[in-house]
Amino acid sequence: MPTDSNIAEKLEQLFGSFRAESLRDDLYPLFNEPEYFYYLIAPKSCLLEGGRGSGKTTALRCMTYEGQAALTSNDFSEPKFVGLYTKINTNTVASFSGPELNITSWQRFFGHFINLMICEEALIYIKWLKDYRKSNHLDAKMNYTRVGQALGFANVTTLNDLFNAIDHSRMSLEIYINNFGDSKPTISPLQTPVNILMEEMRELDGHKDTNFFIILDEYENFLDYQQKIVNTLIKHSGENYFFKIGVRELGWREKTTLNSSEVLISPADYERIQIEEKLENDFAAFAKRVCDARLRKADTALFGPAIDVETLLPGLSIKAEAIELGVSRHVETFRSFLLSTADTHRLLDLHDHELYVFQELNKQNLPEATKEIEDYYLGKKSSRERYENYAYSLLFSISGKGAKISKYYCGHSVLAKTTHQNIRFYMQLVNECIREQFAVGKSISEPIDAQLQTVAARNVGLSYLRELEGVSVQGGSLAKLLLGLGRLFQVMAANPVGGKPECNQFEMSEEVSDVDSQTNQEVRSLLIEAVMHLALVRTPGTKLTTASDVRSWDYAPHPIFAAYFGFSHRRKRKMKVEESDLIALTKQPQETIKKLLGRRAPLADEALPIQMSMFDEYFC
Repeated sequence: MPTDSNIAEKLEQLFGSFRAESLRDDLYPLFNEPEYFYYLIAPKSCLLEGGRGSGKTTALRCMTYEGQAALTSNDFSEPKFVGLYTKINTNTVASFSGPELNITSWQRFFGHFINLMICEEALIYIKWLKDYRKSNHLDAKMNYTRVGQALGFANVTTLNDLFNAIDHSRMSLEIYINNFGDSKPTISPLQTPVNILMEEMRELDGHKDTNFFIILDEYENFLDYQQKIVNTLIKHSGENYFFKIGVRELGWREKTTLNSSEVLISPADYERIQIEEKLENDFAAFAKRVCDARLRKADTALFGPAIDVETLLPGLSIKAEAIELGVSRHVETFRSFLLSTADTHRLLDLHDHELYVFQELNKQNLPEATKEIEDYYLGKKSSRERYENYAYSLLFSISGKGAKISKYYCGHSVLAKTTHQNIRFYMQLVNECIREQFAVGKSISEPIDAQLQTVAARNVGLSYLRELEGVSVQGGSLAKLLLGLGRLFQVMAANPVGGKPECNQFEMSEEVSDVDSQTNQEVRSLLIEAVMHLALVRTPGTKLTTASDVRSWDYAPHPIFAAYFGFSHRRKRKMKVEESDLIALTKQPQETIKKLLGRRAPLADEALPIQMSMFDEYFC
């Protein structure tokens, strides 16, 4: 029988490895096909767009020949597609820039580098295929000399010749651009060698009708001029090869090719697959499949057949949560008032939470609250709607100021929603819940209670808040912006009466200052960085939207931070802010929060929630 420490170690390995690269041999056995995978493997170029941790890399790597060999019974005698994966390295692409050369020269050198990179990945596949099928004659009909000539090589006749020539050419190119000596490397024309090699790949045994997918992950790491070069390849890709691009939201900055009047258009040139959008309606089920597979792999003998993530992470209904938060003590006087009058005895059958909502909405004026709750009891539509509008938001006020837990964030479906369709965040939440369970000496075979789940959700939010400072040159500003917005929406959540219930979004004010173009640009840059690095999420606003028009979107702190700050994770109501306010939140948070609260400004002087106390100096 495995010990608790053995189980903890195994679960940490399975749930604590949030990056696809960290899973190694477990990556493919643990893969659960997402809803969009069918579109991704279609014979067309695709742009797979999603935030960090949304599952891009896992999906793309499972399209590779290694992934397909592990996932299917494909013997690669006649594969439908072959995926050639490359992760874009920041250091490598950044070396193709600088004042030493003009942009035209850099384009030529980088175009040659891309040719070499794609061709090398294709040759690696051929070598792998020979070993996989235990045959040295699969490529007997391929003309390697022809490919070599297109790359500028002489005396190339075999696979090894071409492979070695590419390796030598790449090293020579990298040495030249880092030293700029007298010996300039030979430069091949953009895409020509790729076209020729892909034609020759049809001569591989069983590959006449095979499509080749050139997979480029972390596309946002390309410089702008480099994105134009790769866009040119996508626009003019051949008949049997297509590009599969993995990129963060707003990371595809350039949509034109080297011809500035030639724009990539969806769906004519590629299909855009937005992960959060595709998984929105099915994410909870998808996350359950992913986590259940890991629970089974950890130790089925320990858990038994019934264990799954829904059993492990039970939720609470709104009324059950209200009881846990202590709502009953708030309505004792109201119940006594109802008991004192015979006509209102029947209202005592209502739940304490229902009484509390109408008591608070009527500012504890019990006669007025009684009138409204009578209408609610009789089924009056306006009263029923009023209850529904405030039932959730008033949970935040029950426990009172200074409480350790002011709102529970628990249950598989709730935690899944706080991730905004981000599978890495969900895995991190489950992992942190398991850690909390072990920390208090409970077995993983027991359901994890609401308080532990809430503490775990807070820990995850805080850990990513701290990470934000290091994600980019604007990381410090992103963290400060998030702190300001988090505090603003926390104050509004804790005081819902007299304001908009569940307000956790903002839109840009229509008024734009013509004289402050620097602020406009600063805000645009800040919002783009915030969305790319998941400090904020955005949804289309009421106006026609384009990806680059930051003013036409609604924004909200990523819901992964909801538990830490203490506001609703649900997408509900929004407020208007001016561009100057966003910048001011990073510099004068307390004054700006008061301005945004308007007549409710004194609420900003209330003590920070316990979990935020470490930031007290920042707000003061």
